[in-house]
Amino acid sequence: MKTIEQEPRVRVAGIIIDDNKLLLIAHKKNDSIYWLLPGGGVDYGESLEEALKREFLEELNVHVTVGKPAMLSDSIDPDGERHIINICFFCHHSKGNYKLGKDKRLNDYRFFKIEELPKLQIFPPVNEKLASLVAGAESVEYLGKLWQKI
Repeated sequence: MKTIEQEPRVRVAGIIIDDNKLLLIAHKKNDSIYWLLPGGGVDYGESLEEALKREFLEELNVHVTVGKPAMLSDSIDPDGERHIINICFFCHHSKGNYKLGKDKRLNDYRFFKIEELPKLQIFPPVNEKLASLVAGAESVEYLGKLWQKI
C-alpha cells in the first residue's frame, strides 16, 4: 500500500542566459550536490508565471520577466514514488542582486558556459537540450519521460 500522494507535481523552472552562459542553482541532498534550473512547485490557484516569479525571489532574491515556454518533460520514478511535470520558460532578470535563498537545500548558484554543461549532474537530465538553448535554439519541445536517481 502506497503512502505517497498519487498526484503529479507541477514544477516550473526558468532559463536565464546571460553572455552565453546559463544560470543554474545547486541543491544538496545528503552528501550529493546536483544542479537544477531555478524554480519549484506550483501552488494550487497560482499561475505558472506567478509560481516562477515567486521561486526566483525565494531561491535567488531576484525579480524576473517570464517569457515563452522552452521545454516540457515528465520525471517519473520507475518505483512509482514521484511524478514531476517540468515546465521550463525563458526568463530575463529584471531587478535585484543575486543572493542565495535561505532554504537548507540551496547550496550555490552559477552561470555556466555551454562546454561545462555536459559535465554537470543536472536534474532532470537535460544537459544537451540546455546547451542547445544556450546556443540559440528557440523551439518548444516535449522531451518525454525522463528520470535520474541522485
